[in-house]
Amino acid sequence: LGSKPSQSRNCPSYLCFSFTVFCVIALTMHVINLLNCRCLWKYRCWAIISAIAAMGTTDSASASAVLGTLTVKLTREKMPLQKRNGRVFHKSAYHGEISIGSPEPQRFRVVFDTGSGHLIVPSVMCKNETCQMHRRYKRRKSLTAYDIDVDGSRVDPQNGRDQLTVSFGTGEVVGVFVNDRVCLQGQIARQGALANSMLQTGRAVVGAEPPTEDDGESLIEEDGGPKSDQDTGCLEMRFVTAVSMTEDPFATFAFDGILGLGLSSLSQTKEFSLLDSGAPGGAWHAVSDKHQMFGVFLAVSDKEDSEITFGGYKTEHMAEGAQLVWNPGAEPDQEHWMLKIKSITAGGVRLPFCDDGTCRALVDTGMSLIGIPSGDLGPALYTHLRHTSEDTGAGLCNGPGPKLEIELEHSTITLDPPDYARPEIVTNPDAGGTEDEKVDEGLEKNKCVPMLMRMDLHAPLSPKTLILGEPVLQKYYTVFDGLPPRIGFALAHHVVPKRANSAA
Repeated sequence: LGSKPSQSRNCPSYLCFSFTVFCVIALTMHVINLLNCRCLWKYRCWAIISAIAAMGTTDSASASAVLGTLTVKLTREKMPLQKRNGRVFHKSAYHGEISIGSPEPQRFRVVFDTGSGHLIVPSVMCKNETCQMHRRYKRRKSLTAYDIDVDGSRVDPQNGRDQLTVSFGTGEVVGVFVNDRVCLQGQIARQGALANSMLQTGRAVVGAEPPTEDDGESLIEEDGGPKSDQDTGCLEMRFVTAVSMTEDPFATFAFDGILGLGLSSLSQTKEFSLLDSGAPGGAWHAVSDKHQMFGVFLAVSDKEDSEITFGGYKTEHMAEGAQLVWNPGAEPDQEHWMLKIKSITAGGVRLPFCDDGTCRALVDTGMSLIGIPSGDLGPALYTHLRHTSEDTGAGLCNGPGPKLEIELEHSTITLDPPDYARPEIVTNPDAGGTEDEKVDEGLEKNKCVPMLMRMDLHAPLSPKTLILGEPVLQKYYTVFDGLPPRIGFALAHHVVPKRANSAA
């Protein structure tokens, strides 16, 4: 009588579960030491431990899922672009770090490329020097990997396996298919060399004799550091391991591969598409209408970081008062991130180039310049954007000067001289001296011209297709959404204003 009801003093469920997991892991490790597990059995033992540990992170992973987005930091690679008349200007590419496989992840530096549809990394099966200059994927090293054909079925060792040939703007890759665990990492990779245009222009699957995987090593050493990954940003994914890569342009890459962010129709099947498989596979957590949305921010100085945010976008990267304006995809079944161009104006003069209504724009994170088709557009842009600038004596074109305006369906992209211009260089091929000396001698100290890359694309793309690369993605915070295909632009917020490229 009068006694108080007993009160349970149970620990929180997540603490009890974590303690249980710890005890199981400790017991398993003790058994491993007793059995002296070695080689493959040791990998299998550690795979069991990894699986048990993953169970313990379920609650924390679910807690982070409330945030809804995954942000990956990018590193800018920059080097001079070589032209026949010497060094003229710089171009760049942006890469992040991923890991593939388990229990010991294999790390790769990849370009996050909206102009491609597959994850492609070099394989140890690739024997040429181009592949060996990079980290190469070892399928046998991963306990979660298995070889597949293009339809996802496991490869029969007694038969040949499918091969894929992927054509890019300036090169080609031949590869085979693998399924493994892929993790997007928020780490900044080392600085290095640069990429050319990585726009995927074609693909073809053929049956072939099965390449054999060896224990070959890359010519470069793996980075040190921890060999385990957090669950955040990971998924089971189909991808391509390259068994052949052309020297041009892949030999110039400091990064190892390409992670395609193109629409699913650019991939062989939707299971190869990161946008299709990322959210369902648990790489990021977002409401259903943002499963295929990502925002791209490209820094203009070392005072800020470039990054991609999956599952939404960050308003902090928008300039004060700026609003995101959406432009619909040009075609309902398009492969690329493509928009309609209504008009092009240079230096206040509207050009007739797009009056027939067939102009299109590809928005491409793998492109370092503005790409234009051959023909009349280039000379017209050169004529109307060539201008005198006050600071070219320092090798810069920071304006003021004429604007380049590209009118889309619902917004207009406006670029100023710091975004598109470089000092004009006129060299004499018969003059003596080094290439750099010829550039210095031919530098026009008061004239600026647009930096443009001529690139003709083939059907079914319109012959009047422009490629909007780094100059646009630095000026505007750009958000891609695949449901349905559309692209939004908002003037970007930068810590310091962008400065123009130098002449050397």
